[in-house]
Amino acid sequence: MKKLFGLITICSVLAMPVWAAKPVPVNVTNPANHPLPVTDIHLVKKTILPLEVGEVKDRPTTPPGQDKDKNNGPSEGAATGILGDSASGERYAIIIGICDYPGEKNDICKSDGDSLNMYKALTTLYGYDPDNIYLFKDYGGTYFEEDTTDDIPTITARRPTRENILNAISELKNKATSSEDEIVFFFSGHGADGIAQDEDNESRDEGIVVHNNDSTGIDYIWDGELKTAFTGFATTRIAFVFDTCLAGGMDDLADTGRVISMATSENQVAYVYTKEGDDVDGDGQPDGEGVFTHYFVKEGMLKGLANIHDYDGDSTLYEPEQVTTEEAFDYAKEKIENSSYKRQKPVISDNFTNDLLL
Repeated sequence: MKKLFGLITICSVLAMPVWAAKPVPVNVTNPANHPLPVTDIHLVKKTILPLEVGEVKDRPTTPPGQDKDKNNGPSEGAATGILGDSASGERYAIIIGICDYPGEKNDICKSDGDSLNMYKALTTLYGYDPDNIYLFKDYGGTYFEEDTTDDIPTITARRPTRENILNAISELKNKATSSEDEIVFFFSGHGADGIAQDEDNESRDEGIVVHNNDSTGIDYIWDGELKTAFTGFATTRIAFVFDTCLAGGMDDLADTGRVISMATSENQVAYVYTKEGDDVDGDGQPDGEGVFTHYFVKEGMLKGLANIHDYDGDSTLYEPEQVTTEEAFDYAKEKIENSSYKRQKPVISDNFTNDLLL
């Protein structure tokens, strides 16, 4: 078994026992050029812990959620075992992964692996056209996919500034003009809370932490801003995934046809780890993965371990291309609940009829 290790810790909760870990907010200020008045901002950083030695990497002998003497699906979970309507229009995605923030004090790790794993799942399993994907990763640039041939395909990512991300959502609204289209919005990085005048009438707001527009520091996109940005889309078929501290606060985005998979409740930290030899982008450095996304995307989707329902009726399970969003969530939730990361409580808001296959 490969040696497992964590990178430099960025949050003092690492010194505590895992069972005692609580969000440790860092007081920060609102950027001078931020368009919204925001006060009392706390940046809540992801906590780096090594993946447990002995984590199951292959198919489980008993599918997650099932009784050992039964084969009738999980007793509880988001997945119903019934496939919902499929998308007949175009499919689009905005994928954001930030491990490397401006400066050093907010860095999680050297390179984000979550965004590339999500990109790989959408393009290799679910048939998403790379031209329909807005990818934002760390400082942007060119990254390599898995080296399987001499002709290594490359992926170009943009810099995840507030302006770039909001512009991408606006552009997507103009592109996804059919009610039959499908959209995925994925974010992995730090979370924050504060009192933002974002018109959602909450006493405290949650947000995602991004690069600022002049690329010298951090900025925020608040939950009410995301809700407004995603208002007026022609399609209701939208899957959101948030792997960040305080992720549960993003349920403001809930609406008909939408599934929101959130790594934590709205008052918890999220864990992240990196594993020796895990080099998704081919830069020679191990990539950081959020614990939730590791199980949701890498194991649940890419390895097919979340597929416990025979949606296509071929009597075969664990098919990567058959993993629904709800199955991926159930798998991640159960794996986290039965590990040393169990202080992290994933939550889901599911307003899609039956199960959503991307």
